[in-house]
Amino acid sequence: MKEQVFVSIVLYAQNNEHEISQALIDVDRTMMNHFKNYEIILVNDFSQDNTLEEAHNVMQNIYGDTTIINLSRNHGVEHAMMAGLNRSMGDFVFEVESLSIDFDMKMLYEMFKVSTTKGIDIVAASSGQANWKSRLFYRILNKISYLNLSLSTESVRLVTRRALNAMLNLKERVRYRKALYELTGYSKTLYQYRALSKAPSRKVNRENISLALDALVSFSHFGLRTAHLLTAIFFAFSLFMGGYALYNYFFNQSVVQGWTTLMILISLGFAGLFFIGGVIGEYTSRILIEIQNRPFYSTKSVEMYKEKKPRFELIKDRNSVSNQ
Repeated sequence: MKEQVFVSIVLYAQNNEHEISQALIDVDRTMMNHFKNYEIILVNDFSQDNTLEEAHNVMQNIYGDTTIINLSRNHGVEHAMMAGLNRSMGDFVFEVESLSIDFDMKMLYEMFKVSTTKGIDIVAASSGQANWKSRLFYRILNKISYLNLSLSTESVRLVTRRALNAMLNLKERVRYRKALYELTGYSKTLYQYRALSKAPSRKVNRENISLALDALVSFSHFGLRTAHLLTAIFFAFSLFMGGYALYNYFFNQSVVQGWTTLMILISLGFAGLFFIGGVIGEYTSRILIEIQNRPFYSTKSVEMYKEKKPRFELIKDRNSVSNQ
């Protein structure tokens, strides 16, 4: 028997012309087999290949309500997913950030059962496959964050409506959803699965670096503590050099005045000042972002495809009408 709740699934696509058709069909069949009411939301993050055309071609084989959100420029995963989440209406919402799917689609329903039977609001699925850069980043963030985070690489996430609304209502302008869900305080569990294939690792690019810096600055005291530490180090170094100069002045009569010590002091001192200035500038830019209150994303167009009944359901309806 199908579940009576309404479920949304939000998919992120960015230059996925080879994966999008099969991914949409697999998702639609899985939702149709387990849920009576569902919707699919595809966020097209300004794809430059044939992703949108492939999505249009496969729509005739998709039975559930489907919405395609075309963004006007490349926004990155976090902001693009916000466009889909804001439009979702389900009591439970799946978040899929990559169409390079390495799991069995049955896992989605298993995650739903974990959430409903155990009363957990956030179920995150992870295969444990992550490159050393991702593991290092999460280890550093979990260690230094003031939120007592336990983040890891996740391929799919299921959230209840109340957890999603709590996250969406946060005033934070840096939308790093993993940390924002932790801020809501709702219960979370990690669902481990064995990957069917090795998922392609994400390349280190400007978007990933920017997101990592945003997370470190917004959800930890890393910048401020580093600035305070450097301030103390350079202050101690200045005192040491001042004492060294006084010692030579009073006790070393053969001291030769030169520029070496002075240049070391100046270069190290200014290096520390520039670093501290950079940290202050980073936090100032965050304040500017909060004040500007700009929209998270800009939408070029929204396409909606209404639900189509599968052929066997149409035959069943016709038979019931003829019997009457």
